[in-house]
Amino acid sequence: GKSTDQSMPQYSSQVQFLKDCWGGAWAGVACIAVGQPFDFVKTRMQAMGFKSSAEVIRHAIKTEGILSFYKGSLVPLLLNSPACSVLISGYGMSKRELSSRGLLNSYPLSQNLVAGALGGSAMSLVATPMEHIRIRMQMQVEGQGSAYAGSVDATIKIFRQHGISGIYKGASVTLARDAFGFACYFATYDTIKKRFLSDPNMPPTTIQTLAAGSFAGVALWSARYPLDTVKTRIQADSIVNPKYRSMLDCFAKTVAREGVGALYSGFLACILRTVPVNAGFFWAYETSSWLFDKAWDRYIERCDRPVEERRAV
Repeated sequence: GKSTDQSMPQYSSQVQFLKDCWGGAWAGVACIAVGQPFDFVKTRMQAMGFKSSAEVIRHAIKTEGILSFYKGSLVPLLLNSPACSVLISGYGMSKRELSSRGLLNSYPLSQNLVAGALGGSAMSLVATPMEHIRIRMQMQVEGQGSAYAGSVDATIKIFRQHGISGIYKGASVTLARDAFGFACYFATYDTIKKRFLSDPNMPPTTIQTLAAGSFAGVALWSARYPLDTVKTRIQADSIVNPKYRSMLDCFAKTVAREGVGALYSGFLACILRTVPVNAGFFWAYETSSWLFDKAWDRYIERCDRPVEERRAV
């Protein structure tokens, strides 16, 4: 696949934006395909008090069947592709804008941190309702009554009963989580990828992409996991009579009642998930970007233009 280094654009800003959206969409599909069962385990550990990943898995298979691991996956599948498109294109646009204005060009790590935070902030607008609905579905246990028939039903009912604020429950903590987490994410990926490359103008190999993506995923979740636990508890909380008044209230009550370790409940399952998921994320992005380049070259050739004129299209 091609390099994702946005500081050396191959295209006009409009075409690069299209390429980022395309690559982000396929990266989003890869995340759901690989990560949904891991996320199911993480959510139940964070919100239902299970002591280990194995306990969640045994309980779910025994009481609900193997397909329960994909509960609530419809809305994430529909929304994760556009969410990842927003993330990648937001990161790319932010980095290009910083570079064009001469901001932090001498400090690439800082530039990646700022661009990643902006991209993550944009993604949170899509991630908040997506993750809220998924958590509502994952918290339903067979045999204990189900408030929602499915992800779409949950979305419709919550919107009818509580409006847009109900759908966007947990928005502020999701924004904080994603801004901080994706700042670390892209900075780690870009730094490690450049360490691997002997020629910065050459695209990374598959192994290099998988390795850098894995490290980036570990950095992402190590940085944002406590905020993610708070977010999960807020979004799993009652909309009508919530236990938690705010992000800080949830944090304080969780630590007071259960200790700091509660903020890291399910962390092992998350790290086991994040390596394959984020390796797959960047592999899907780099591969789809490479396919985009090939398709664009063919398009230019059919238009009887030199390949060099891509920048001006």
